[in-house]
Amino acid sequence: MNTWNWNHLNPTIASEFQWIYGSTPMSDLSVIYTSWVAYFIVIISVRWYMAERTRIDRSHKVLQFYNGTMIIFSIFVWYTSSTSTWNIMRHQSGIFSYCHAAQYPVFHQYGGKMFYSMYICYLLRYYVFFDTVILALRKKPIPFLHWYQHMFVILMLWSWIQGQSIFGSLATAIISFVQIFRYCYYFCNCTNMKSTAWIKNVVLFFEIVQFIAGITLTGYQMSICPQSNCVLLSASITVTIVYMVVKYYNSSEKAVATTREHYKRRNNNKKNC
Repeated sequence: MNTWNWNHLNPTIASEFQWIYGSTPMSDLSVIYTSWVAYFIVIISVRWYMAERTRIDRSHKVLQFYNGTMIIFSIFVWYTSSTSTWNIMRHQSGIFSYCHAAQYPVFHQYGGKMFYSMYICYLLRYYVFFDTVILALRKKPIPFLHWYQHMFVILMLWSWIQGQSIFGSLATAIISFVQIFRYCYYFCNCTNMKSTAWIKNVVLFFEIVQFIAGITLTGYQMSICPQSNCVLLSASITVTIVYMVVKYYNSSEKAVATTREHYKRRNNNKKNC
């Protein structure tokens, strides 16, 4: 078994970053599978523990800390991914006509920081598991789509780095940008800030843009990289998410009706129409 090289996490040498399976921390597929098992066990345990207890308040200090740190991390990932991708585009046009990073000449000069941002985004998804812990502590319903996204987006990000996907850099920038506003909204709610409705509308708008961009980018990747394993995996995950959103979206609740309670209300609303 290989030993992880923790120096890969050092942001001061991000330009020299190289993803090495088994050497880069958390790069082993076994880590993802183990995290899924631990994820289920922790959430089920928390829900069982909270069954006879009062839910935590939304202004709890832990929630404020979590949302605040997510804003900081998301800004860092967005800035790093955006600037590195822009530098590559400035020095070589048409990079999105390549399937893999190693194919374009300027990769060895500018690709390190680009993949470092994707790597940090990948690591951040493990931290985002705490979203579900918060729902359990708040005794809120946990939709199936929530479970699905939190589990399989990690695998999708891993495949982008493992497959050296150029498209993953653009997707990382989009994902982290939307996360900034999403966790700003959560943080404002935690601090009981007034007039947050406009922030929620901004978040909803950007999530729709992200949704459309994801479909468009997936289709474009499939057209030029049909043999790429990471593209096929990304397409499979994206298609299932699109299916659930389109089929179960409840416009009255502005949410995807993937819990049993939401699904029942959605069907009842259709019958009353």
